[in-house]
Amino acid sequence: MSRITRTATISLLSAATFMCPTISTANEAAHGPHIVEIFLGATSADHHGSTEQAGSLGASYRYAFNHTVSAGVLAEYTGGALDHWGLGVPFVFNLGHGGWQGTLMPGVEVTSSHEKALFRVGLGYEFELDGYALKPELNVDFVDGETVYVLGVSLGFRF
Repeated sequence: MSRITRTATISLLSAATFMCPTISTANEAAHGPHIVEIFLGATSADHHGSTEQAGSLGASYRYAFNHTVSAGVLAEYTGGALDHWGLGVPFVFNLGHGGWQGTLMPGVEVTSSHEKALFRVGLGYEFELDGYALKPELNVDFVDGETVYVLGVSLGFRF
């Protein structure tokens, strides 16, 4: 992993960690423009000729420009045999007036031996609850001619 990538990843995760106490006390501002999400899921990919599956954990920050569009930064780690980081700039679009959201994200997949460009396409449904939101989602990453599926749920906070 390059020095720049390592620094960016640590910075993003540190910022998300330090913001959590502020977010948990800001329930009355549930519709603010700042969105922090923590992701937990599973990734499935063809890896060295076989299908591998591993757990994924991620964090993201987005700013909502209006009701329709938000953009930000994302860092997601996948363990096991896949052992890589996904770093990107997600653009999230609210689809209509319901909870459906589409994601388009250019980014990079980073392992100890390489960095490859990736492009993510995702679909999720956000359930707004008292002070937070749950969003089951399916993301498909296109990396160097391979297709990687990421299924999971995000816990989001707005402030």
